[in-house]
Amino acid sequence: MATILYAVFIAIALYVLNGMAFMKLAQKAGRGDIAWMAWVPVCNVIQQLLLIKKSGWWVLILLVPVVNFIFIIIWQVKLLQAFGKHGAYVLLYIFIPIVYQILWIVWAFSDETKYVEREAV
Repeated sequence: MATILYAVFIAIALYVLNGMAFMKLAQKAGRGDIAWMAWVPVCNVIQQLLLIKKSGWWVLILLVPVVNFIFIIIWQVKLLQAFGKHGAYVLLYIFIPIVYQILWIVWAFSDETKYVEREAV
């Protein structure tokens, strides 16, 4: 029973930290209008798509098996590049997702992380 409580506590803590991080990242990108989306479960994916200048409707591709995994990786690489990070960090997303999530939290509160303007690809 205690193990379940610890797991729930850790999950809630990571959710709150992740929400704060992506809210901060949206503000760094000059998109304070979509910062609130970091707190809503499906909207946080749409927020990440908007940060890489993709339509929020692309979230529907997540309903297609196998294709969803490929597109998530592509989107994460573009999100990393949008904040000046190397696309190879996506390997952490694939193999050690918790470390990848913690890195985004650290990057969000780092003064060195800047949003790199680029045209839609």
